[in-house]
Parts: sequence; C-alpha cells; structure tokens
Amino acid sequence: MIYQLIIFIISGAFVWLAGTTLTKTTDSLDCRFKIGEAFGGLILLGITGNLTDIAVAISAAWRGHIPVVIGNLIGGIAIQTLLIVIFDFAVRGKRPLSYLAGSMTLFFETVFAIALVVMALVGTYIPAKDSIWHMNPFSILILAAWFVGLYLVDKAHKIRRFNEVENDADPGRSHDECRTTENSAFYSGKKTFYVIKVFVLASAVTLVAGYFLEESGAALAESLGLNAGIFAATILALVTSLPELSTGLEAVLIGDNHLAFSDIWGGNAFMMVPFFAADLLVGKPVLSYAQNSDRLVAFLGVAMMAAYAAAFLARWHKRYFRLGLDSILEILIFAGGMAVLFGIVK
Repeated sequence: MIYQLIIFIISGAFVWLAGTTLTKTTDSLDCRFKIGEAFGGLILLGITGNLTDIAVAISAAWRGHIPVVIGNLIGGIAIQTLLIVIFDFAVRGKRPLSYLAGSMTLFFETVFAIALVVMALVGTYIPAKDSIWHMNPFSILILAAWFVGLYLVDKAHKIRRFNEVENDADPGRSHDECRTTENSAFYSGKKTFYVIKVFVLASAVTLVAGYFLEESGAALAESLGLNAGIFAATILALVTSLPELSTGLEAVLIGDNHLAFSDIWGGNAFMMVPFFAADLLVGKPVLSYAQNSDRLVAFLGVAMMAAYAAAFLARWHKRYFRLGLDSILEILIFAGGMAVLFGIVK
C-alpha cells in the first residue's frame, strides 16, 4: 500500500504542476491566436482546460473501472464548485466574489452547467438494455447539448446588457481580453513556438500523470477497503482539481473575478462530455451503472451551483467571516451531502 500511496502522491504532484502549466500556456496561445473569440476556439479551450479529468476518465474506462469513471466525473462537480469558497475568502474588500463578478452571463453559464449535470443524472436512470449502440442515450444528448450551450453562452457574452454589473462591482477582464499570464516573466518575450512546445509537453505529462493517478488511486482504494466510486468522487476529484485551485486563486488575486467563476463553470459543464468517450471505450452505457451514491453526488453538485445562480440574480452584497452568503451555503450543503454520502456507504 505504501508503494501505491507514493505513486498516487507523485502523480498528483505532476498533475498539479503540469495542469497549471497547461492552463497558462493555453491562455497564452488564446491571447496570441485569439482562438477564444471563435466558437471552435472555445471548444479547444474547454478540452485542454480539463485534460487531467479526461486522462483519468479515459484511463479508468480503458480498464473497465466504471465506478471510477462515474465517481471522478460527477464527483468533480461538487469538489470544483467548493473551490469557489476558497476564492471568495481570498477576495479583498467588503463585497463577496459573486457580487464583484456577477452578471447575467455568469448566471447563464451556471444554468448551462446545471443542465448538463441534470442530463447526466437522468441518464443514470436509463437501464443498460435501453442503450443505443451500447451507449447511454443521454451520453449522446450531453455531447450535442454541450456544443449548443457553448454556442449560446458565447453569443450571450457578446450582448452588452447581459454583461452589466453593479456600480461597485469589479468583474475584471472582459471575455475577449488577454489574461495577465501573457505578460508574466515566463511568457514575456518568448516566441510562440516556445509556448507551443511547453503546451505539448504539459499535455503529455498531464496525460501520463492522469493515467498513473487513476491506476494507483484505484489500487489504493482497494487496499484500504474503500468504495472505488466514493474514492474517485472525493479524494481523486480533489487531486484533479488542484490546477483549477491554483489558477482560480491567481485570477482572484489579480482581480480577474469573472474568469475565476467562468473557468469553474466551463469545467463543470465539460466534465459530463467524456461519458460519450467512456461509453465507446467500455462498450457499455456507463451512466446506466451509476449507484445511489453517484446520484447523490450529482444532486449535491446541482444544489451547490444553484446557490451561486441565486446569488447572481439576488446580488447578495454582504460578507460574513470574509465569505458571501452563497459560499456559506456551499459549505453547509457540501457538509450535509458528505454526511449523507458516507452514511449511505456504511
């Protein structure tokens, strides 16, 4: 077990470093080529920003570890959403993060992510015998809905009235502006070819580290006698969220408040898309094999995102113990969900 734990920790460290580097190089290439301004560019950014989770999901699907696939993808929603509490705590001033960044575009992004998770949740109730070409019908619908939703959200970003915020809000850079990473010492003065090489290297390291992370994580869960799905939905999902934690904190500290939210919502929405590839690799409708614990985690993720959706509409402006009311609700919802989850496992 010690050997498995060492591999898991080392793989997690590489996932963190490579994933953070991948995010920054993606931002730099986005700025240089303006790929995010095009619909196809947003698809590319969505994929590269979640390469760690893709690597873990595909690795688990390749070996037929269905509980790990479901647990990591669905469990990652609640874990990634919980990161916003940390971002909120890091904000300076009297206003919570949701108030500073809040606009109708963020509300639309939140609803988009919620809709995809709900579709995955409905898919868990489809019996395996009702599959289409050995695929869950909702795995196919989720892929189509992701393209459509991404297109609609992109259009919303370009409508001025949907980007209006309160007078004392501070959303940071707009949708089509370059991130400050482009001006960092690591990228300043570097040729585009250099950034591309770093991007490719970071992608390769992320894929390899994701493979060993899933393999060692599954073995570690078995050695400890833990439910593989629960382990994937909590510990494994937390490790794969480390790059989002780093980049989100960096965004908040430089005042890029809107993007701190937007990156999380984009990741949450995309997390449902790999179920399509998982079905193809396993040759079975993966979502149809979900357990009650997986459904609970999905409901938990939806409830947590809904709290922030309400905050964007209500524009809650007070902070309590350096947290907005929405973040306090997040903690309570997550704690209650974990208590029920581990109660089910027992």
